[in-house]
Amino acid sequence: MKFSFYLLLNLLLLSHTATAQQKKVTGMVSDAQGRPLPGATVIVKESTNGTQTDFDGNYAIDVTDGAVLVFSYIGMSTVEIEVKESSRIDVVLREDTQKLDEVVVTFKEPLVEAGKGKVTFNVASSATSSGVSSFDLLKKIPGVSIGQSDEIVLRGTTGVNVMIDGKMSYLSGNQLGILLRGLSAEDIDKVELITNPSAAYDAAGNSGIINIVTKKNRARGYALSLKSSVSKGRSWMNNQNISGSVNSERWNAYASFDYNTPHRFRKSKSGNTIVENEEQIILNRENQNPFDINFYTWKAGGDWQFAPKHRIGVHYHGYFDDFTSYKTSSIRKERTDGSLFSDVYSTYDLEEPYHYDAINMDYRFDIDTTGKKITADARYISYRNFSDGLMEGKHYDAEGQLLRTHTMRIHQPGFIKIKSVQADADLPFPEVGFKAGLKFAKASNDNNFRSEEKTGDDFVELPELTNHFKYKEQISAAYVSASGTLGNAEIEAGIRLEHTRAEALLLDGSFDNDWEYTRLFPNLSLAYYLGDDHKLDLAVSRRINRPSYSSLNPVRWYNDEYFYYSGNPELVPEMGWLFSASYTFMKKYILSAEYSKRNNYISYNLSYDDNGVTVRSRSANFSHFDRVDFNLIAPFPIADFWEIQFFGGLNYTTYPLSEAGKERDLGKWAATLSVQQQLKFLEHYSADISVKYTTAELRGVYMTKAVFFTDLGIKRSFLDGKLDAVFTLSDVFNGYWMYGTSQSSLTDYYYEDKPDSRRVGLTLRYHFGGNLIKEKTTKTDEQKRL
Repeated sequence: MKFSFYLLLNLLLLSHTATAQQKKVTGMVSDAQGRPLPGATVIVKESTNGTQTDFDGNYAIDVTDGAVLVFSYIGMSTVEIEVKESSRIDVVLREDTQKLDEVVVTFKEPLVEAGKGKVTFNVASSATSSGVSSFDLLKKIPGVSIGQSDEIVLRGTTGVNVMIDGKMSYLSGNQLGILLRGLSAEDIDKVELITNPSAAYDAAGNSGIINIVTKKNRARGYALSLKSSVSKGRSWMNNQNISGSVNSERWNAYASFDYNTPHRFRKSKSGNTIVENEEQIILNRENQNPFDINFYTWKAGGDWQFAPKHRIGVHYHGYFDDFTSYKTSSIRKERTDGSLFSDVYSTYDLEEPYHYDAINMDYRFDIDTTGKKITADARYISYRNFSDGLMEGKHYDAEGQLLRTHTMRIHQPGFIKIKSVQADADLPFPEVGFKAGLKFAKASNDNNFRSEEKTGDDFVELPELTNHFKYKEQISAAYVSASGTLGNAEIEAGIRLEHTRAEALLLDGSFDNDWEYTRLFPNLSLAYYLGDDHKLDLAVSRRINRPSYSSLNPVRWYNDEYFYYSGNPELVPEMGWLFSASYTFMKKYILSAEYSKRNNYISYNLSYDDNGVTVRSRSANFSHFDRVDFNLIAPFPIADFWEIQFFGGLNYTTYPLSEAGKERDLGKWAATLSVQQQLKFLEHYSADISVKYTTAELRGVYMTKAVFFTDLGIKRSFLDGKLDAVFTLSDVFNGYWMYGTSQSSLTDYYYEDKPDSRRVGLTLRYHFGGNLIKEKTTKTDEQKRL
């Protein structure tokens, strides 16, 4: 045992000694006006080692002293710099005076990258992204899945914060799903799973943060893109989009309009046992739920450099979702001996038009060309949901005679408003970098809901289902963080202070609660380089999961008169610690382990309503939650035209379920396997095949069953890449099912849902535009051969 320990220690020391000259070089790439250049190429000369700058023009690359870094960008002159003693190199690129015939990137961006508590999936080139929304794309990402109510699930739990281009969406649950269905997956460059965020991020989100990075037109000039796609499953769906942008030296502008019909259909079975007239009755449902949706999305904005080093931007994003559904349910009520007790035929006619408007103003002051900057941001979001439903149930006895008709009319408009302002300072120095910021956010939720029951020819208000819910929340935050290098290690540490004030009340006086608390959220991350091809990352952070606006709202969302969802205004915030470790070797294989420990875990729980017949699925606090994840990411290049990316995960989840004064510990091991293949053939063709399999797992009060699906996409480019045609086949084997069995001791409810997941689609996208930089003298044939 001692021999093995000393042998391992000596090997590590030898590895460190042999690579002592290996180090991490960071910096910023900007233009002559000091503006960052996102997407600039940084490569080590005469090698395939390279990277690209991020949205703020920053980069990081592993090199040895004496290596030469080559910096390039479309329309700019190439710069070569030899790496000497400094570990930070900032570069200014200037306009090229020669015609730029072609830019050849001599490295291949990996499909997956990991580091500092974050895993990045580069999805821009995937053919399976065509014709689908960002919501559909997310479920293909390892570690991400979709819940029964269309909520985003990360690492087995909800409470995920989703950002778009680094801006918080502030929505959750079904509201977030609606927003993401309006964003085409073809417009996404990468998806970042930030499982251990730094202090610069909001502290909310115990399961982490998903950041969706959209594609940008980075070259100067104009660009215009037209897209048309159709797909056929149970119903026809189409997506029409026009988007354009103009970039000049001092200003840029963009606009887009998207019309989408993401119709959905879900066929399901469900059931449970009830006691009616002192007799045990088994309910067996068969449901059909079509969703007819007309989705309109519009975006516009731009920014202007009104003075040297000063830039201001204005951005607007709006959508209108004309959502309707007509759900039908056939409920067979049986005695325990299998004989028929009665039948219920239920319909639910639902109209829910959603309106969303978001205005964002930002300001940026570039202090110098080394990346020092001050930014400010102000946002206003208005979300309106006008929900009206008519639910009717016809009850028949065992002989088919009509016993009674139960009709309810439901009016549940919801209004959410969010205002936020923040300011950040980014101050990188050669040896250490500092970040600091302040933020204030104010949110409100207003829902004046009313339910009526039909008696005779009139509708009579139901007092117990009529009320006015109001919620207000204010969050003040400040943070500071520092990062630097120490030998072969990169260290980042920070702390965030958040003060929260909130008030929830029902205007009839039955509930009125306000709370105020202050919390500290520290974080620490370490990246250690064991040579040119090996890296170890460690991270720890404290997080909070505040109840979403919808989970606090006591409004009922009915499936039928025997089952409904409800929020809970008595929820308390969920606190947690996240720990993660990852090891990257040969720059492409990634091993990771994550551990999450939380108190007051928020999820759905099942119970019977006061009538003892209707099942209520209600948001609730569980005392604690523990989860450990082990993951492997491994690419397997078969040939120059064929590459396979393997994702394997194993996790264990445990938490207690408290019911009727008793507590039971639930626990479950689960595994995920995902394989993605990229092929290139016949010169202009490329294909993507995505396969994902997840075993049964614990999800709140439910035990799910295995989920399996395969997606296929084939892409063909025409007209020098300006016209793309993409054929897609989603869920090739029609194997995507959603199952859940209650682990509650109070009710034996189960569900089996089959969404309309197998679809065939065709997408055409035409891009035209030009680089408006003046063309100068052309190169000779000899120069072109260099």
